[in-house]
Amino acid sequence: MPRQSDTRARARDEFARRLADYGYLGVSLDDIAKAVDVKKASLYHHFPGGKPALFMEVADHYTKEASALLQSALATPGTLRDKLLALAASYAQGTYNSALSNQIYYATRHLEEVQRAEVSHAYVRGLIQPVTDLMAQAVATGELRQADPGFLATAFMELAATVHPPQDDCTPAPADRLAQDVVDLFLRGAGPDNPLT
Repeated sequence: MPRQSDTRARARDEFARRLADYGYLGVSLDDIAKAVDVKKASLYHHFPGGKPALFMEVADHYTKEASALLQSALATPGTLRDKLLALAASYAQGTYNSALSNQIYYATRHLEEVQRAEVSHAYVRGLIQPVTDLMAQAVATGELRQADPGFLATAFMELAATVHPPQDDCTPAPADRLAQDVVDLFLRGAGPDNPLT
C-alpha cells in the first residue's frame, strides 16, 4: 500500500502531465484515480476540494520548482550577460515546462476569483518579479538602456522560451549556442555586428 504522501505526489504529477497534454477540462479525477491506482474517494481524502484543489497543488508545485531553478540561475556570479546566459541555458535544459505553464494560465479561468488571484500572484512573485528586478538593476547601473523593467523582463523571457532542450540528434544548433544567440539578440538587437552607417 503506497504511503499517503506518495499517493498525493503521484496524483499531483499525473494531473500535471494530463493538464499539459489535454488542458483543465480534459482532466478527470476518474482518470487520475485509475492512473495512480487509488479509489476516487482517496483523491478527495487528499484533495478535499476536488479537481480545483488538485490543480492548485499542481500550480503551486510548478511555480515553486521553476522559481527555485530561476533563483539559481540569477545567483550566477558575474555580469548581466552571465546571468542572462544562465537563465537562457535553464530553458535549454528543460527547466520550464512551457506546455504546463500555458495550461496553468488557461486553467485559471475555471477557478474561483480567490484561487485565480493566488495562482497569478505566486507566478508573478516567483517567476516574473525576480527577472524584472534584475532588469531594473541593470537599467539603474546603465547596463541596459532606460526602459520599463517589466517590458524588458517579458521580452527576455519570451526570447528565452524559444530555447528548447534538444529533442534528438537533428537539432539544428546546440542548446548552449541558442542560449548565446538569445542573449546576444536581447543585448545587442538584431542589427548587423558591423553596421555600414
